[in-house]
Amino acid sequence: MRKEVWMRVRKLLLSGCALLALSLSAVVHAQYNAGEAEGAGVIRELNFSSNKMNVAGSEYSVSPTVAVEINGSYGAFTMLQTGMKIEFVYLVYSDGEKVMTSIVEVPAVDEF
Repeated sequence: MRKEVWMRVRKLLLSGCALLALSLSAVVHAQYNAGEAEGAGVIRELNFSSNKMNVAGSEYSVSPTVAVEINGSYGAFTMLQTGMKIEFVYLVYSDGEKVMTSIVEVPAVDEF
């Protein structure tokens, strides 16, 4: 009887350890936020279907909850156009992905 109990306990411990190891490996491979940064530049490409854009030669993903300001008013990602000059805030993730969280159009300055 004692041997059967010991075998059941051992089996439970081994399966628990296996689950813990799987959980830890998933956490190690998970993407984490490595910091926030700011940028500025001219929009070169927009891809609304994949929520990505190219600004000054760098590719960025765009958060589904991005805050967009165009001409001083609330806007949407789909209202942006190539050639617009923007300032933006983005998150940098451990795998190198850059995700924009805030975009503000910089008005064109008329030269005299």
